[in-house]
Amino acid sequence: MAQLTKTAIMDAFVRLLGQTPMEQITVQAITAECGISRNTFYYHYGDIYALLKAVLQRDMDLLLVQRRPGEHGSEGLRRLFAYVSGRQRMVCHIYSGMGHAELEEYLIEATHDLFMAYIRDTAEGLSPSEQDMEFICCSYQFMLIGMLLEWVRRGMKGDLADLLERAQRLFFHGTRRILEENSQ
Repeated sequence: MAQLTKTAIMDAFVRLLGQTPMEQITVQAITAECGISRNTFYYHYGDIYALLKAVLQRDMDLLLVQRRPGEHGSEGLRRLFAYVSGRQRMVCHIYSGMGHAELEEYLIEATHDLFMAYIRDTAEGLSPSEQDMEFICCSYQFMLIGMLLEWVRRGMKGDLADLLERAQRLFFHGTRRILEENSQ
């Protein structure tokens, strides 16, 4: 029952984000949208930012679950970019309603496992240090997140698929070589 309530709250929030800038969404609007009390909201989430973090984590977990063993990391990126493209209004409302640094932090947390899964698969048969894999992961995250945030900042103009193709050429094709050079 508690999980159903949490899901209902998240879904109501996502619907509101599709229509309303984040800074205009209140707990009262969320509770009215899903038919619960304020106390129920606060039982599950400390505030709207905690709810946003939960929504982003849930969505990134869904993207990660779709990953098939041996799948190239670019497929996960395609799903991530399709997620963003399919929710442009929501992303724009989140971006305009919170600080750049806060959104970046959420994206970093939400994409870490996606990138690490790709890096671990690519490192199969090699022995890079955990520290080197984390460094590569962070490098990829910051590069991709920076590109995504710049795309959003510019009003989501331009082809996101082209951005993905460029990202693939820049870092995915060289990941194995980087890992080989840094294996112990």
